[in-house]
Amino acid sequence: MTHPASTATAEELARLDEACFPASERWSIAAWSDELLAEDRLLGFRRDGGTLVAAASVRVVAGTADLHRIMVDPRHRGRRIACGLLDEMLRRAGVEAARMLLEVRHDNPAALALYRGFGFRVIATRPDYYGTGAHALVLERGLAGPADASAGAGPSPDPVADKTSRCDKLGDQRGGGLA
Repeated sequence: MTHPASTATAEELARLDEACFPASERWSIAAWSDELLAEDRLLGFRRDGGTLVAAASVRVVAGTADLHRIMVDPRHRGRRIACGLLDEMLRRAGVEAARMLLEVRHDNPAALALYRGFGFRVIATRPDYYGTGAHALVLERGLAGPADASAGAGPSPDPVADKTSRCDKLGDQRGGGLA
């Protein structure tokens, strides 16, 4: 059984990253150290026993949350860990932001299904973002928004009303760094 963990080390995160992503897309220990120290980050972790099995990082700036990374150890996929972690990050980011953005490979059906299940929609494509023929889709979703949403359009409604069963509705998704 996995459970939230309050902290992780850059070394643990880099090992998890290595298990989840191809070499060209991995983050270094230094990059994870920066992520852990940045004041504008929201971080989420899951452990199985003492082992880090999932992590997420979100940057919140000027009312927009940017999901930098969400990953689940391949040996722990298919247990809806990514779903629970994404749900947590959306709730936490919604305190400070009115929307969330993310980039995902166009050829990652498990991640796309997860994000679409949470109400994300494609707003742009970045050709060859991950390398030749590997395009990034830019997705967006409204959040509850900061307490003072007087600037801008204000909060967007949550497109999935029944939060308690959201992960069950998405089913068993596997693949591409998460699920």
